[in-house]
Amino acid sequence: MKRFGIVLIAVMLSGCGDTNPFTTAGDGDSTTTVIPDSIKGDLSKFTYNPTSGTLTVEGITLDEVPFAANYRRRAAMDVPGYQAYTAQDDPLDRHTTAFVAQSGNSGAVRAGVVVTGGLFNRYYGGGYYERDGNFTPPTVTSTSGLVTYAGTYAGLTNVGGDGGDLLTVPAGTDSSLIPRDAGEVIGTVELNVDFADNSLEGSIYNRSAPDGNIALPTIILVATTIATDGTFFGTTVEYENNLDIDIGDYGGIFGGPNAEGVGGIVRLTEFDGDGNPLGFENEEEYGVFVLNQCGTPDEAAAPCASVNP
Repeated sequence: MKRFGIVLIAVMLSGCGDTNPFTTAGDGDSTTTVIPDSIKGDLSKFTYNPTSGTLTVEGITLDEVPFAANYRRRAAMDVPGYQAYTAQDDPLDRHTTAFVAQSGNSGAVRAGVVVTGGLFNRYYGGGYYERDGNFTPPTVTSTSGLVTYAGTYAGLTNVGGDGGDLLTVPAGTDSSLIPRDAGEVIGTVELNVDFADNSLEGSIYNRSAPDGNIALPTIILVATTIATDGTFFGTTVEYENNLDIDIGDYGGIFGGPNAEGVGGIVRLTEFDGDGNPLGFENEEEYGVFVLNQCGTPDEAAAPCASVNP
């Protein structure tokens, strides 16, 4: 029941004057491409070093005092495949959560999502991806060109989390002044990619909201094309077996030798299924995937098992 109590708070926030709790503004470039506004949100860029455990974020509204804010590493909040970072200046300021990852093998691809918790009727968030070097796709022959990428997924939502990382507010603080944190989603991703005709499609399955152990529907990344620079942008995301509802956009970038890694962002305008069977209202999600190509040394063993039996 804990989760649904938190959900009621999120519904009240997002229902007061704006059905879109995420606010977007501005343009931001990665080192290789312009990220579409619908998935970038108000995140301009980040600088991430997984070895030193540092993350600097630019552009998220009201996350920290400087425009380029240094987030704090929160290993206890990690989800499979992604490092967690947070920011909160004081107990009555917004709390912000980030999930970021770098691809294996050459480590050429990085991606992440950053989302603030709710305060004053609004949430803010966005996603970012980048790569080192140029796009070098696998060699396409008459018998090859189909490649699979698989791994884990991490999402952040405008449905409140468990509050475990929030600073303690002073006793007697009015409820309208108390920040909330972003809720988490985890899952598994598989992308099927055809470098012969430069197209891809995929699925995000085994989705759940771990703050309340709630199973979420599988979502489908409907086929889109890969540009000559190794980026892609898909304008249709659907629930599995439901072609009537478009619930978001997704995009990303391939990197490394033979495109050994891929990073991407998913933006969902709802996530609990047709007809809101789980009782969420105005729910939204920014999610990230950083995947290694199946068949490479750093492949995700369990998700790739069905590809390489």
